[in-house]
Amino acid sequence: MKSDVNLKSKAALISLTDRGLDTILRIGEILPDTLVPAFYVHEKAVGPRDNPGEPKQGQLQQTQLNKTTNFDIQYESFSRLSDIVPHLWQEFSVLIFVMATGIVVRQIASLIEGKDRDPAVLVLDETGKFVIPLLSGHLGGANAWAALISDRIGAVPVITTATDGRGMVAPDEYARRYGWKVEPVRHLPAVNRLLLEQKLLTVRANYPLQPEHDAWLKDPYYRFLSENENDHANIIIDVFPKSAIQPDSLYLIPPILSVGVGCRRGVAKEVILERITTAVEQLGASLKGISGIYSIDLKSDEVGLIEAAKSLRVPFKTFPADELQSVNRQEQLSRSNFVSEKIGVDGVCEAASLLGAKMGRLVLPKTKGQGVTVAISIENSLL
Repeated sequence: MKSDVNLKSKAALISLTDRGLDTILRIGEILPDTLVPAFYVHEKAVGPRDNPGEPKQGQLQQTQLNKTTNFDIQYESFSRLSDIVPHLWQEFSVLIFVMATGIVVRQIASLIEGKDRDPAVLVLDETGKFVIPLLSGHLGGANAWAALISDRIGAVPVITTATDGRGMVAPDEYARRYGWKVEPVRHLPAVNRLLLEQKLLTVRANYPLQPEHDAWLKDPYYRFLSENENDHANIIIDVFPKSAIQPDSLYLIPPILSVGVGCRRGVAKEVILERITTAVEQLGASLKGISGIYSIDLKSDEVGLIEAAKSLRVPFKTFPADELQSVNRQEQLSRSNFVSEKIGVDGVCEAASLLGAKMGRLVLPKTKGQGVTVAISIENSLL
């Protein structure tokens, strides 16, 4: 099982006991430097809080705890798990619980939404002997995290997904590795079952794949169709999914659509989301193909844009006015006298979308409505 975890993951490690604290410290030590986890420790393991109604924050030190760790960590203490889990569920992409599996199941049961939205959830016993990827094994990366932890601290991974048990890589696992999305998620069980039964899935890639995809191209359980082959495809790599697709097929959607947005001050998140959705649908694309929302630096604190990006689970980034103006002139983009007079650039959304797409190709010029302008560019990476 491949143990390449997403180096941009936000991970939270949660312990109820002092023995569990030993284990989360061991895990914290073996994580890549780019991953800085957040530690949550029950107050019984670190001492009661000064103010019972507030989380305790502080630093755990090796000398203070007499642990084997060689680094100091910041932590928050809690008195009830139910007080922190809903927040962690929204804030982090990986949750690592060191406690009984039953406790975790009861805590997360009401929060579960779907394969493509839930964080990776792992459970370890307090001594770190076993690691169980409990939820989002493929798309969330829980199986990959289990492989990493087992390799580094000697835990036994308890993997229950059938494809992994048979040495196969499921399509949603490939999607996770490449940062792609799956649509429709409800087709995943049928497609994975077909992989188990037939030991072969056909793939149609509507973009030329890159060297980083070689492992998949060489996977004997997949056959990539040529442009001239009209055979039925179980997997279709495309950012423009058709509305009708057979139950034994699904789309893998690379995030290559850059959405540039300009707006009036104070425009609501809902309005911005409606305008973005309309623009993406006008292209015939999937919202899952959005790589990020981009605008001008003056909008870096615009709440509606920030919240819209959070709702879509994509980054929000802004660019300086001079960079946008340079692109406007270079690409001879559409000009707005009003915007030019107000902020000193000929336009925001088209130039921002091109910069977000690493100077790809503008596929949807500026659209206007309800105080919001939207433009969409597509990256050249898979074109």
